[in-house]
Amino acid sequence: MDVEAARLAYLEAGLDVTDALVAFLGTYGETTVFWPSHVTGDETSLTISVEEATAAFNLRYYEKRLGMSALPVGIALSTEETVLLAENGDIVLGVEGLVQRVANGFEESVRALISGDWDMTFF
Repeated sequence: MDVEAARLAYLEAGLDVTDALVAFLGTYGETTVFWPSHVTGDETSLTISVEEATAAFNLRYYEKRLGMSALPVGIALSTEETVLLAENGDIVLGVEGLVQRVANGFEESVRALISGDWDMTFF
């Protein structure tokens, strides 16, 4: 991933660019993980994508629900939920006004999504 191009895309979309975001994108940018859904058995995925992340949506609403800053980093699941990187390192999913914590850190979040062992609490 071209981190500088990603940084510029975030700025053009009116989003903050933090050191944590730059480090995250440098490590996981343009990563896609596929696994079978625990509900339907169909293939589902999580994609870290600057293009998807910078699409228009109400970030302030998600941040208010979380009680902290967060930045979009991609999409996940068949419902194309927004994947957010919270300021505390949590990976959070946001869809239709709901926010759901998955786990702290990307790798733990991927493990939790694949195993189906993640917190289903909505904020």
